[in-house]
Amino acid sequence: MTAKRFIDDIITVFEEIYVSKSNDACGSSRIKVLIVGGGPVGMAMSVLLDRFEIEHLLVERGEGVTDHPKARGCSTRTMELFRQWGIEEKVRSRGLPDGTDVFAMVESIAGHEYGRTIPELNIGQSPSWKSIVSQDVVEEELLKVVQASKYGRLHYHTEFLHFSKCEDGINVTTRDLKSGAEREWLAEFLIAADGAASSVRRQTDIEMRGPSTLAVMSNDYWMADLSGIPRIATTAGYRVAPNTPDGEVGAVLNTNGKDRWLSVSRVGTEKDERATPRTDDEVVQLARIQAGIPNLEVKVINRSVWRLSRQVAARFSDGRVFLIGDAAHRFPPNGAFGMNSGIQDAHNLAWKLKLVFDGKAGCGLLDSYDRERRPVAESNADFSLGNRSRLEQTDVAMRTRNRDQLEFWIRDTNNHVHSSGQDLGFSYREGAIVPDGTVPIPLQSRYYVPSDRPGGRFPHVWTNLARTESTLDWFDKTFVLVAGPKADAWLDAARDVSEKTGVTIETRQLDVANEADGLLMGLRGAVLVRPDGHVAWRMPWVPSDPAAELASVVDKVLFR
Repeated sequence: MTAKRFIDDIITVFEEIYVSKSNDACGSSRIKVLIVGGGPVGMAMSVLLDRFEIEHLLVERGEGVTDHPKARGCSTRTMELFRQWGIEEKVRSRGLPDGTDVFAMVESIAGHEYGRTIPELNIGQSPSWKSIVSQDVVEEELLKVVQASKYGRLHYHTEFLHFSKCEDGINVTTRDLKSGAEREWLAEFLIAADGAASSVRRQTDIEMRGPSTLAVMSNDYWMADLSGIPRIATTAGYRVAPNTPDGEVGAVLNTNGKDRWLSVSRVGTEKDERATPRTDDEVVQLARIQAGIPNLEVKVINRSVWRLSRQVAARFSDGRVFLIGDAAHRFPPNGAFGMNSGIQDAHNLAWKLKLVFDGKAGCGLLDSYDRERRPVAESNADFSLGNRSRLEQTDVAMRTRNRDQLEFWIRDTNNHVHSSGQDLGFSYREGAIVPDGTVPIPLQSRYYVPSDRPGGRFPHVWTNLARTESTLDWFDKTFVLVAGPKADAWLDAARDVSEKTGVTIETRQLDVANEADGLLMGLRGAVLVRPDGHVAWRMPWVPSDPAAELASVVDKVLFR
């Protein structure tokens, strides 16, 4: 017996012990949550369930993390979560330096440059900042956290086959792709993180709304040392309009600032319209034309063909089945909101599952997942599609070589790159919140306006002089009542309500409630913040019975 076989046998025995056997009506191995899909969104879900000490299983039909860049860019909000999970700096160190969120419009990478966008300015509205980093890197860092899980298991080479509902939950059938053996699982909840072609979603008969194919795109991933080209390490991507007879405009994305590049080009409208895919020699020739270096030494790494879509599921849940990530929404990649939205889907759902498992919330709390996340997905889909249109207009301008036309569209493309408002400023209008009657703040995709209004992310404020601790660090696994400087009555009320209801409510008090930071709770007011950092309720004064007021709020938020 080989050492590897011996280890595999031990793992198998451990898993049999870890997942308790059941002789219930469904005749399946019991697990609280089963996640289908081991991409970045599925792994983020696993990380969160582990943090909430929820037993779960993650199945992935592939043999490991992706070897293709795929999505490229982690938003500021995602990096805030990575900061909480202890991987922010690990991810950031493997991406491009800060300030490289720039598109250059060129004839070739080494040749004439028509113009470039400007990087988005970090004005200190977060303890973190976005990072231009590829999905393969993100998956590798998330995998390390998942592998250290105390409450979850990851099964690669495992295919989801089908599910059925039974009295005790969801009966799920999986198949080991190495042995062909099938296995039955009884999960209390099933989470689909299995991508755009989600098998789980198809079995729920949840329809996708919107165009499934706006274009067919080709990715060619290649290696060549371009580090000697000026500003190469500080440019996230190039729109290349080569001076060739066809003048086809394509994109070259910078994955590591030195020698790994992703050429992205349109190859059809509804299908790949090429007679045959590019050969390695043709990819090498394309890379040389786009780089502007005829004798460039190029090595082809891999390639893929994909459909550009703008779709959002009609609903994000079906009873005990939930859709997250690309299983729930498909965006054009322009703006990098696909993976980031999916990670935030998981962040929204995990704490709700925890409170339902613990018997602290009604099932209506799980229904709020769809009501909160679907409108955000629609907004992000529209924003991404708009960015796609901007680039198409820029491509036209590059073909005309009209200087004024080019400058206009390059300036407009800054609205693609500068997206803090879209990233941080979204607010839940309904769901697990109690509105306070104030008028919603219009979303400005380019600029984030901090606010402690119910539905929005609680504003970041540094809480120590060294600027290493943020108000965002307060929100992780429990509700938190944040009180104004003179709101001791609210602190007492929170402690009383927590003790009587059994719902953990931690308390924090601000030294100053500064309106410039978006804090309108006032000196004697308070806000209740959910574990995901979104404000559930706000009252900028003290009523006659603050404990009764807060208890009523908790019941509403948790659908009790």
